[in-house]
Amino acid sequence: MTNVPEACVEFRFTPEHLELQRTVRRFLSEVSPEARVRADAETAAGWDPGIWRRLCAELGLPALAVPEQYGGHGFGLTELGIAFTEAGAGLVCAPLLSTSLAIRAILESGDKEAASTQLPALAAGTVTGTLAAHEPGRGWENPATRAVRTDDGWSLTGHKNWVLDGHTAGLLVVSAVTEQGPALFLVGAAAPGLRTVPIDTVDLTRTAADLELTAVPATLLGADGGALRRTLDAGLVLLAAEQTGVAQHCLDMAGEYARQREQFGRPIGMFQAVKHKLANVLLEVEAATSAMMYALWAADHRPAELPAAAAIAAATCAEAALLAAGENIQVHGGMGATWEHPAHLYLKRATTSRLLLGDPQQHLERLAVHIGLGAPPAGQAPNGTSPHPERQEDAWQDGWKAKSPS
Repeated sequence: MTNVPEACVEFRFTPEHLELQRTVRRFLSEVSPEARVRADAETAAGWDPGIWRRLCAELGLPALAVPEQYGGHGFGLTELGIAFTEAGAGLVCAPLLSTSLAIRAILESGDKEAASTQLPALAAGTVTGTLAAHEPGRGWENPATRAVRTDDGWSLTGHKNWVLDGHTAGLLVVSAVTEQGPALFLVGAAAPGLRTVPIDTVDLTRTAADLELTAVPATLLGADGGALRRTLDAGLVLLAAEQTGVAQHCLDMAGEYARQREQFGRPIGMFQAVKHKLANVLLEVEAATSAMMYALWAADHRPAELPAAAAIAAATCAEAALLAAGENIQVHGGMGATWEHPAHLYLKRATTSRLLLGDPQQHLERLAVHIGLGAPPAGQAPNGTSPHPERQEDAWQDGWKAKSPS
């Protein structure tokens, strides 16, 4: 975004950003149309390695926010967020979010050795990664997985669930607790004692897995206890960008149909009820876009503001995507609820993404704590982690693990 004096900060994409947006949009429309998305979703991996190689080789998407010394392009989250917006609009089946989380965790850890050895392959896409931090009933930042020192390094034992692309990732960044507190560890996919189990989710376009770790050898990733929280904040911003893409695409889809579909001799978009629906969605999409752009800017230019900006974007964009996807089906009528129409795919993505890194209520609670409107409730960590992670677990059970029809 443009560099302007602090007194008149203005959020808008530069011509270079807009060209990146057009390039990614054009490329994704060619290599991943709806038919390709549906076909990829039916595979065991959940994504096409050939398309992933093209995304990495021709667009360099996972390398966008990786420093040049580690094989990346040296841009920030703003550029990567633009790519995520277009990927969300196209529901692209690819391990982009999972690999980006792994990359961000390595960067946030400050571990230069790990960055030098792991980031070039992740940036090139020859290795995919993921973040394994969520645990049943404990949320994202309160691990029960134990890390024990061994003669060769560390050993991890525990259970992780809802690990994005966990059954295909070549490198896992795993959270565990040591005698000194929570920490992050690197685990290879072929490590002994590691068992991954793909799970059925309501979103066909995004895969997840459960992980069982039994004395799994691991390498300590840095020594910064705040690396996980910063990684999750960056992940929230990227997810918000994706959700904004979903919301905007659903609005465009509904608007186009409302202009074309006629009832009683005129387009249904001329009826007040339909106008009101689309106007409400437009307001939410505009708010989501603003929140997302500010969060991307904060991530690159004002890191101290990122926790609040990420929470605002996460809550705003999640609700906008869900509203836009639901109203899109309503505008399309009975056709929008059929398996053959793509509207349900966007509704499922919006539903699961809303819960992926915490629900909107959790984000708002953390925002309130961060801006000083209240102290963390009893039992809540100072960083704003919810004292009731089981609430998210219940939501996951309802929103993610419902098996989709085949």
